[in-house]
Amino acid sequence: MRAGTGLQSLIPLLVCGIMAAAAGCGGSTDDQGGESLELERKWHGRISDAVSAKPDNCRAGVGSACETHAAAVHAITEQLHKEVEARPDKERYQATLDGTTAINEYYDQYFSQLCATVPETTLDAATTQKFSTCSGLYTSIITGAGDLQENLRPSEESEAG
Repeated sequence: MRAGTGLQSLIPLLVCGIMAAAAGCGGSTDDQGGESLELERKWHGRISDAVSAKPDNCRAGVGSACETHAAAVHAITEQLHKEVEARPDKERYQATLDGTTAINEYYDQYFSQLCATVPETTLDAATTQKFSTCSGLYTSIITGAGDLQENLRPSEESEAG
């Protein structure tokens, strides 16, 4: 009976051994393990801090406070983009690059629309349309940055190469 008990204690080791052969077990430092989490460890908190630093007087996505907030979020994601572009394995981070590129495009549109000058209260159709456009762009920048936090790991597709 003791032999059976000993075998039971080996089962977790065998399972981990099989998993390590297939995809890596806890504590791995290969491409599947610690190194692949490098960007996530470095940038997740930075992006979160930038997104959550929304000024109190930024309520509707327009005005100078919202433009300042959008610029701060954009600056962080632009730094991330440059870091990923400099990586030798950047193709594994295509979702990150796509996300930062989209935020950059939204920010360029936001800035070119002069959204800092758009009032929160609109009185005519043209200003209402501009308010709607700017508010939507601001939302896209902020939610895009939030989504980007989920795309800081390398893609699974490129790992076999």
